Amino acid sequence: MDFEGRSLKWSKYEKFVSEFGKWAWIIGILSGIIDFIWGLYGIIVLSSLPFGWGISAMGTPIWLVLSGIFAIIVSYLIIKPKFSEKCANRDWGFLLNWIILLGNFRFPWMLFWGTIMCIFGYGWGGIPILIPSILLLFAGPKKYEWSTKG
Repeated sequence: MDFEGRSLKWSKYEKFVSEFGKWAWIIGILSGIIDFIWGLYGIIVLSSLPFGWGISAMGTPIWLVLSGIFAIIVSYLIIKPKFSEKCANRDWGFLLNWIILLGNFRFPWMLFWGTIMCIFGYGWGGIPILIPSILLLFAGPKKYEWSTKG
């Protein structure tokens, strides 16, 4: 979708947002794979410790396995079709209107999923979603309306 009155800032950032956002789902999947493998490694190493010491320290590796699986699923089922493909096609209208309505407040789904991926991807899993989202919202082709009331 093309917007009239594009900001000068946006013309500087548009290509970066499109390219970085296009790769967000792959980076999310890589984050999930690394978490999953590191978690399995931790479980194997900790379970080999004597006297059950390893069993008491398994919380982190189990979390890594679960967060890795979650990051892979979210990246493929949500981030790829709803964010990365839209960034690649420069469908800014869709992304600016992909919202959660909380009363009169319009909260962007891309910020929600970027934050979730940061939590489950130990920071770097959500960065490729959050950076393009913030640039799109605050320096985008048109002013983002945070409220449904004019």
